[in-house]
Amino acid sequence: MSVTATNAAGELKKSRVQMIDSVHELRSECLRRRKELTAHVHPVPLDGLRSWSMTEDGVLAHRTGRFFRIIGARDLSDPDHLHEQPLIEQSEIGMLCLFVTRIEGEFHGLITFKFEPGTPDGIEVAPTVQATRSNYESAHGGTRVPAAELALSEDACTLADAVQREQESWFLGKVNRNRIILLDAKEADDIGRTVAQSSWVPISILLQAALESRLINMDLRSVLSMWPLEATASPGEIAPRGSGSADGRQGPGSTVERLPLTSLSQWQMSEGIEHRQRRFFSIVGCRVEGQGREVASWDQPLLAPVGMGQVTLLVRAGVGGPHLWVAECVRIGSVRGPSIEAGFQRGDIADYTTESRRRSMAAESAGLARCRAIHSAVHAEEGGRFRGALVHYRLGLLTDTDTDTDLDPDRGDGPAGRWIALEELEHLEQRGDRLSVELRTCLTMLKGLIVTGTLTP
Repeated sequence: MSVTATNAAGELKKSRVQMIDSVHELRSECLRRRKELTAHVHPVPLDGLRSWSMTEDGVLAHRTGRFFRIIGARDLSDPDHLHEQPLIEQSEIGMLCLFVTRIEGEFHGLITFKFEPGTPDGIEVAPTVQATRSNYESAHGGTRVPAAELALSEDACTLADAVQREQESWFLGKVNRNRIILLDAKEADDIGRTVAQSSWVPISILLQAALESRLINMDLRSVLSMWPLEATASPGEIAPRGSGSADGRQGPGSTVERLPLTSLSQWQMSEGIEHRQRRFFSIVGCRVEGQGREVASWDQPLLAPVGMGQVTLLVRAGVGGPHLWVAECVRIGSVRGPSIEAGFQRGDIADYTTESRRRSMAAESAGLARCRAIHSAVHAEEGGRFRGALVHYRLGLLTDTDTDTDLDPDRGDGPAGRWIALEELEHLEQRGDRLSVELRTCLTMLKGLIVTGTLTP
């Protein structure tokens, strides 16, 4: 399609739809719903989970074979440093979709307030459709996911559409399809009435809200990171885009051998699965009751990190716009090839024992000390698979005159990484399957800074 995307059937009027017009109002509404939440999440031993059990090959799996599995994994990528741990294996490609429309000349997204069992605050702001394939195909035997058919439609007018990766330290090659679909006025009116607990919010407000802590959920941050950069900088008409077509295998990825969970030498099983030194994370069981999802109650395992993660992205002025300090990394779940991450990323901030880690932390601190401004927020990660997973995100804006000699890719003793133009990174993201989910959160926050005028693209 070569024409610019407009609402051919006219635009919605604010008086006709459920609207939220500010970050303050969005947070207030989210807090109100958290207070009224009736759901309860109870701890359950793994061997007491309904519909989940250990298979003959030592995998924790659902009786239907759907949803996801907990497997044992050994990373063979470095023969001198073999690493073993539990991993979440979820071969299904889920759907994350944000419907947008023009309301009185401004692009708005249809958000929902979604409960997830592992979200620390219970409810966060989510995209219109957030569902695994098992969910939207009703493998649980419950109700269907509202608007899933339109989210999956190949005839929809898409502003962004690509497969994107999720946490490769905890997932084995998991991806979700991320879409932004433009609706005309009639479609938007119909969908707004169909999707419960939903409101239309200006895209500019959603991007600003990503600068706030514990408000926008991981899936919406991921989708918003694909909001076109040109529309972020100067809202107007947007040209529709086709599906992303990147081949994520830009280099060798991890080589993983599956093991029975009981064979992991540094992990032990009791009521859950935990590291023998109580590091990294554990696998725990939970039972969810008393809330309005597709089924009234269910059991599942969750991955519970031991500590808060930390991600720092340094930004400097460059030719053609901002440049970002990033690194390519292969983690145990990076079977699709290396991912592009923020230059400094740690999943367990207590892990400072290696020399390379200490050098990285020193370079991170030196970079932040030279920043003219640091924007930070604590965000919760995927609440449907992780329990209480929090990451401290920091965007460091270096001074325009900073030469960044400590971050020189040609220096052999400096931290691994390179500078990349925001525009180039945007192109890679729109194609999909290259950027880590944490870097996509950073991009959403950067676009929030652009909207507020703090950063010039």
